[in-house]
Amino acid sequence: MKKMWIIRSLQICGCVVLFSILAWSQNNEEPVKEGITLADLGVTVEQKTQIDAMWKLKRQKHAQSVKDLKTFNRLVKDSLIGDKEIQETLKKVRTKRKAMQIQIDKAEEALIKTLSPRAQLHLTVLGILDNGLPRRIVKNQEDKTEGQKNNDTPIPVEQPVERTPQ
Repeated sequence: MKKMWIIRSLQICGCVVLFSILAWSQNNEEPVKEGITLADLGVTVEQKTQIDAMWKLKRQKHAQSVKDLKTFNRLVKDSLIGDKEIQETLKKVRTKRKAMQIQIDKAEEALIKTLSPRAQLHLTVLGILDNGLPRRIVKNQEDKTEGQKNNDTPIPVEQPVERTPQ
């Protein structure tokens, strides 16, 4: 019985030592860098202003699309609305959407002409410049506050695409 107790005590001590060494080695690793800022990419204050303005346009387009979708849902549910009114609503929304997209495209083209290739690459990966994927805008606490703590343009956070089992 004493032998079993001694063996069990040594096993527990061995586990404690092993986990202590692992914890110590993880604490000694270099801290993870924050990431590359726009200043690191050589983006000027003027370009940051352009990036911010373009991002606000894209967010406005997204918000307007959500409002339009709610309008469409109301139209779908209301069976008393005539085809003429539905057609007018669709035409108005599509015209507004095209105008907003043209404005965004012009802003993006102007920005691309002034940015370095590396800055263009990073902004495309982040989805600030068009990368061909639909945007998933996530509101975070910084977006809700008017004052920002740093001078860099806020970089959007992309949500991972949820995969459904097939």
